[in-house]
Amino acid sequence: MSLWDLTQILRRWGWLIPVLSIVTALSAFVYSRLQTPVYRAVATIAVQPARPDFGQSQAAKTLLSSYVQIMSSAYGGGDLHQPSASRVIQALQLDMTPEQLRRSAIFSADERSLLIELEIRSYDPEVAQRIARTWAELFIEWRRTENQTLRQEDQIDALLVDQPVASRFRPQTTFNVAAGALMGLVLGGALALLMGWLELGAARATEQWLLLQYYLRLLRRRGWALVIFPLAAAGLAFVYSRLQTPMYRAVATIAVQPARPDFGQSQAAKTLLNSYLQILSSVYGGDDPAQPSARRVIQELGLAMAPEQLRRNMSLSLDERSMVIRLEVRAPDGELARQIAKRWAQQFVEWRQKENEKLRREDRIDALLVDEPTYNRFRPQTRLNVALGGLGGLLIGLIVLFFEEGLENLRRWMEAPPGARRREEIPEALS
Repeated sequence: MSLWDLTQILRRWGWLIPVLSIVTALSAFVYSRLQTPVYRAVATIAVQPARPDFGQSQAAKTLLSSYVQIMSSAYGGGDLHQPSASRVIQALQLDMTPEQLRRSAIFSADERSLLIELEIRSYDPEVAQRIARTWAELFIEWRRTENQTLRQEDQIDALLVDQPVASRFRPQTTFNVAAGALMGLVLGGALALLMGWLELGAARATEQWLLLQYYLRLLRRRGWALVIFPLAAAGLAFVYSRLQTPMYRAVATIAVQPARPDFGQSQAAKTLLNSYLQILSSVYGGDDPAQPSARRVIQELGLAMAPEQLRRNMSLSLDERSMVIRLEVRAPDGELARQIAKRWAQQFVEWRQKENEKLRREDRIDALLVDEPTYNRFRPQTRLNVALGGLGGLLIGLIVLFFEEGLENLRRWMEAPPGARRREEIPEALS
């Protein structure tokens, strides 16, 4: 397309650009006005080591991600002082579930400045402000409780940097209108170029129409394959999903916390995480009767299964950055999976408490249950299976469609007289 062609296109179709820009800008403005305003309040918490020591500062950095995990709990673990969404609801008498409140909260950590930011979103600015402040205060109180068992020089304090202030989160009317206008410019330009290209390509319209007719005839004759195969495959996937025994999974999250915020001890705790995974994954346990194991879980919960079977349905993962261990249990009963995950995690917490009794307070490594385990469906994922089945059926349908069309063309070519075959093989430009 030459510059002259582009100029002619803009002269003829350029009016589409401002029109679409105005339409999309007005649409964005109306959409913004129809939205219910959402407000956000941010509480910033500074984590401060009591002693300005490099090792302790590095330990505080290491523990920052762990603090975010503990703070973002929905129900809290065994520690009554632990901050959680349920405690915020109790303190403020909110009419919502802990899960709903947890979904409206966003936590982030800045290791460079040792800051934790808690963002709350709500339709009421006053409510958002109160929730952010209360949640931050609960974390500060928890740190004070933890510090009571430490010497003053080994403590890590937390303080509220400023009072949370609510501001509008959405809709951002000005931004939406500007984005709508820009989108209108792009769409208008694209549509103008398309219309101009169609006009310039009028000479090729006959060839394109013939090609389109060919594909339409192909769909009319063999399009059944694009309907039957996806429907059949999706139906089989649906039946397969319904015939499967539902399996649920529950996840227990355990935070590993060195008692003394020292860099060396924090690194030692990180090093021990893989060892803790091995101990947690025990089937029968070792010589220590307090050691967590699949057999102990079965005995305490009165389960009718072999320890090896329970161990196969349990998996472990760890996040060294936040020093968190995740224990996942799968079972046909969701409540049973939750009970197993919780008891297995509690056994590990109790074992760490027993091991800590042999050590001085400042040398201990604690473990705490971050939140109450909850369960959800692991399999079958009926919607996903049906979608994948339909997609696979569509692919098979396309293969069948073009394969049959190829066979039909080959049959016609074979049945044609030799002279007609030779004419078809010779390119038009040479014939």
